[in-house]
Amino acid sequence: MQSPVDTVSKQATEAAGGAQAPASGNPMRKIIFMVGVAIVVFLAVTSYSVRKSFQSSDQLSAIKDLYFPVLQQIDANIVRLDKMEELFMRSVMLGEHDPLDEAEDFFQKADQSFVEMEKIYPERAKDIQALRVENKQYNDMALKTAEDFLANKVGNMPEQTKRMNKTLNDLRGSIKKFRESSYNNFVKTLAQSQQTVKLNLYMGMALGVMNLIFMGVLVFFIRNNVAMMAVIAEQNASLERRVAERTSQLRQKTHDIQAMLQNMPQGVLTVLPGGVIHPEYSAYMETIFETKDIAGKNFMDLVFTNTSLGSNDLSQVDAAAGSCIGEDLMNYEFNSHLLVTEFDITLPTGSVKSLELSWSPIADDNDVVEKLMLCVRDVTEFKKLASEAGAQKRELDIIGEILAVSQEKFQDFIESSYKFVAENEELIRKTPQKDLEVVGLLFRNMHTIKGNARTYGLLNMTNVVHETEQEYDELRKDEEKVWDQDALLNQLAQVHALVDDYHRINDVKLGRKGPGRRGNVERFLMVDKDQVGRTLELIRNVGSNDAEAMRAALADVERTLRLIGTEKIESVLSGIVESMPSLAKELGKEPPVITIADNGIVVRTQAIGLLKNVFTHLFRNSMDHGLETGDVRHAAGKNPVGHIKLDVDLADGQLKLKLYDDGKGLAVGRIRQKAIDSGLIQAGDNTPPETVANLIFASGFSTADKVTEVSGRGVGMDAVRGFLRNEGGDVAIHFTDDKVDSDQRAFELQITLPDKFAVKA
Repeated sequence: MQSPVDTVSKQATEAAGGAQAPASGNPMRKIIFMVGVAIVVFLAVTSYSVRKSFQSSDQLSAIKDLYFPVLQQIDANIVRLDKMEELFMRSVMLGEHDPLDEAEDFFQKADQSFVEMEKIYPERAKDIQALRVENKQYNDMALKTAEDFLANKVGNMPEQTKRMNKTLNDLRGSIKKFRESSYNNFVKTLAQSQQTVKLNLYMGMALGVMNLIFMGVLVFFIRNNVAMMAVIAEQNASLERRVAERTSQLRQKTHDIQAMLQNMPQGVLTVLPGGVIHPEYSAYMETIFETKDIAGKNFMDLVFTNTSLGSNDLSQVDAAAGSCIGEDLMNYEFNSHLLVTEFDITLPTGSVKSLELSWSPIADDNDVVEKLMLCVRDVTEFKKLASEAGAQKRELDIIGEILAVSQEKFQDFIESSYKFVAENEELIRKTPQKDLEVVGLLFRNMHTIKGNARTYGLLNMTNVVHETEQEYDELRKDEEKVWDQDALLNQLAQVHALVDDYHRINDVKLGRKGPGRRGNVERFLMVDKDQVGRTLELIRNVGSNDAEAMRAALADVERTLRLIGTEKIESVLSGIVESMPSLAKELGKEPPVITIADNGIVVRTQAIGLLKNVFTHLFRNSMDHGLETGDVRHAAGKNPVGHIKLDVDLADGQLKLKLYDDGKGLAVGRIRQKAIDSGLIQAGDNTPPETVANLIFASGFSTADKVTEVSGRGVGMDAVRGFLRNEGGDVAIHFTDDKVDSDQRAFELQITLPDKFAVKA
């Protein structure tokens, strides 16, 4: 087959050969012939150029109307295929059918796209039809796999999944191969178009000025089209890159979610309607509950069986969860406070764990809660570490409650509580079956204990007793509630143990044994018999006529009586002072020098326990926060050994004690910042330094960076003020320097108590 150029050349040659004979005979005819030949050649070349121009136009039209739409449809179907895969995975993970409907929509759009491609690209209709078949095979297989999983008709899921993935990969390969071949045709057509443009350009230049103008316009047009094709090619390459990036991101996201569920040290599950646990949950749930029987189980049976929660709490959780799922999101906000967040659970293996829960609603676009997400943390070890601090705080709370009650009233309360507990125990043991009259007696006894505890402000006891009272109340009101002797005795034993705790703390910790004075310290004194005998002997030996000697004897007797039931404060605090060297060693500091100037003042025995409680905190606080380590003191030009001093005075109807040390002083700036962070004061307020300093007595306030065995729990100074105020006293900070704007101030603690607790020797 000859090319158009060959044809034109041949035609020109034949025309030239045929015209040679007449041309030799007539020059004019020869010129005319030559002009005619030139015109013919010009027309032939022009015709050929025009033909090539039309061919180039057809090529550009094919690029615009064929290849670019086809490539666009292919890229769109690649995106749809990735979306279908994502929706099938979401349906399996969330256990929902809605994603399958969305996947079907994408499949229909992809199939319609292939139909349009057949119309645009009929030359490859057979290949496009094959792609439609493969796409339908993958959709049918993936849809069946997802529906089988949702219907729990799993069968051989790994083999079925493997076949589905192979079908998907084959489909991706076929689409990729078709796209590459279409793209190669596009590039080839574009190259041919560019070659034609170049040829037309050369031919136009040879035809002269007239054709040059025409060709210039044509070149301008063609160059614009080439630029457009380059932009199209760049856009196509960018689209392909974005599709690849999106696919990679989706795969990475899926991988990250799976890795997170398998490796996070926290239990995560979702609760479906009916309280059923979704099959997808974090692997750590099996570690927490020591079972693999989780998927499809009722969440109340898994999470709340054999817990420390009461039946009322369990009923509230079950009702609250059921009322939230399927309802408006606002309903969750109203009921979320009923969903418990912590409790202890006893597992079938016998191990006891402390768990913390976090609840979150999962809502649709209409703010309807579809399911609840439950996060579970095993805080058993954390609770163990915090138990010591919690026990100390509980004991301090109980001490504060006991000190607010007079000794005789507290003793009466303890005796009556033991009596009621013993009576209830006897009633329970003698009653094998439910007896409403007995239940009424149990309730009244427990209600009396709770009422007395509440009257005296014994809140720790009130809460526990209330639970037992509530159990009796349910027995009274609920005819179907079973009488369980063992459970009732165990619950009563908790009340008995709590009364024992209060009794022990009162007797051992506070030293308030016995029924008390039955009066105040001014009316009655405990006088030793030998002391009374020596006083009487002194009076007998004074002559009745010696008034001066009588006055001296009476003065001596008065002094003796005044000192009965008193003790030197140095002796009272000796145990605390003796413990300071070991505390200093624990803190890495030198044992301090402690000086007590009592100025001849002794304290009554009623104040001994109080002073011990107060100065246990104050001496330890001074040792921990006030005195620096030996090297720090030496660097500051101080004696490496710190000095703590206590001055005692009795004036103006008060016992006054001043405590100070030669340490670094009070960090007023740090206290101010802690108070701002805690919301006790506002930033920018011109709160006086004295007011800021006295915030250390606020409940729970501490400037320590961490909790130690010595301090940091925010209860020491609060307890000191509580002890003192319970006995009519108080404590305050007074600065002893004039550095008003300094963040570090020298200070002294001024402790006051009523003067009934001390006498002048």
